[in-house]
Amino acid sequence: MLGIFTGTIVNALTVIIGTAVGCVFKGEKLKRIGERVFQGFGLFTVMLGISGAIDLPQPLFMLASLIIGTAIGELADLDDKFNRLANWLQSKFAKEGDTGFANGFISGTLLFCVGSMTIMGALQSGLSNQHTIYYTKSVLDGFSACMFAMGSGMGVGFASLAVLIYQGALVALSSLLAPIMTEEILAVSTAVGSLSVLGLGLNMLGITKLKVANFLPAMFVPIVYQIIMVLFHLGSAL
Repeated sequence: MLGIFTGTIVNALTVIIGTAVGCVFKGEKLKRIGERVFQGFGLFTVMLGISGAIDLPQPLFMLASLIIGTAIGELADLDDKFNRLANWLQSKFAKEGDTGFANGFISGTLLFCVGSMTIMGALQSGLSNQHTIYYTKSVLDGFSACMFAMGSGMGVGFASLAVLIYQGALVALSSLLAPIMTEEILAVSTAVGSLSVLGLGLNMLGITKLKVANFLPAMFVPIVYQIIMVLFHLGSAL
C-alpha cells in the first residue's frame, strides 16, 4: 500500500536536495549570480504559465472556473493563511534576517503543486503503482528548487511538505478521481492552474503583486463540476 507513495516521496526529497544545492550558491560572493539566476527562473516560470494556458481549451469554462475559484479563494483569504503559515515556519526554522524564507515557501508550494503532471502522476501512482511521471517531475522540481533557492533560500525546501501532503492526498484519492478526469476536464484544470503559474512568474519578476494563492481553487472548479455532473447522471439513471 505504501508503495504507491514512492513517487511522491522521491519528489519531495528532490525538492529538499535541490534547495540544499541552491543554498550553497546563495553565499555572499555568489549573491549577484543567484539574483540573476532567480530573475531568469522568473522568466522561465512565466513561460511555463503561458505554455500551459495558451491553447485556451473551453475559454468560457476557463473564465467561469477562474471567476468562481478566485471568489472562493478571496473569501477564504488563502493568501493570508499561506503567509501566516510561512511566517510561522520562518520564525521556527529560518535564520534571523532571512527575509526570503516565506516567499520561497509560498512560491515553491505553488510551483511544485500546480500542473497536469501533479494530477496525472497521482493517477499513475495510485492506480498502477508506477511512478514514471513523478520521477520525471522530480527531476524538473529538483532543478527548479535549486534555481529558486539561489534567490529565496531554504524556505523553498519546506515546500516539500506541501508536495508530500498534497500529492499524497491525490494519490490516495486516485481511484475516485480516475473516472471523472477526462481529457477535457484535465485540459481545462491544467490551463486554469497555468494562469496561477503565470501570475507567480510575474510576481517573481516584481512586475505584479498578485495574491496567487487566492487563484488556486479555480483549478479545482472543473473537477468539482464534473463530479456534480457524474452524480447528476447517476441520480437520473436511478
